[in-house]
Parts: sequence; structure tokens; C-alpha cells
Amino acid sequence: MLADVPSDATDDNLYVSALLRDVIPPAFVRLDDPDNESVVTKVMRLETDVNKIKLLVSLGRVARQDDFTADDLGSMEGALDTLNELDDNENIDQYIEAKLL
Repeated sequence: MLADVPSDATDDNLYVSALLRDVIPPAFVRLDDPDNESVVTKVMRLETDVNKIKLLVSLGRVARQDDFTADDLGSMEGALDTLNELDDNENIDQYIEAKLL
């Protein structure tokens, strides 16, 4: 069923199955506790006009590098926490576009 792509589908609506195509790493959605957050929940909480799926795909590319560690994942989550604490949405958008996409 997911392999049947509608004939009118564009690149923008093919991201529905990004998790299934291993574009977004399982570590980005894994939770140790139901009250915890993951990379996905932190990205979705961002107040930004940047396409969040594209941001997750970009972060996923980084996470698939051979030298990516659990500490790197923690740093990534910390950076997302910092972005979530900022009030200046325009600068958040600019930072994400310049540094994370």
C-alpha cells in the first residue's frame, strides 16, 4: 500500500513515509519514557516556517554518518531545546536555513 505512489504525487507529499524509507533514523523517534521527547517532537515543537520534514531529513543525514555517536545525538537534542527557547522566529528560521539545512 505504501509502495503505490499516486500519479499526482509531488516531492513535497512523498515525505509521508520518510520514517519507513530510513530517511529519519529510528533514534529520532525512540523514547526511553512516555514523558520524554525525541528529536522529532523537538523539531515539531519549533516555531518556524522552515519545512520540518526537510529539517528532519537534513538532521538524519548527519546522524547516518559513521562517526555519529550518542553524545552527538544529545548535542543535537540540546541545540533543538535551545532553538525552542528562543523568541525570535525570524532569526530561528535564518539559523536553521544557514546551519541545519
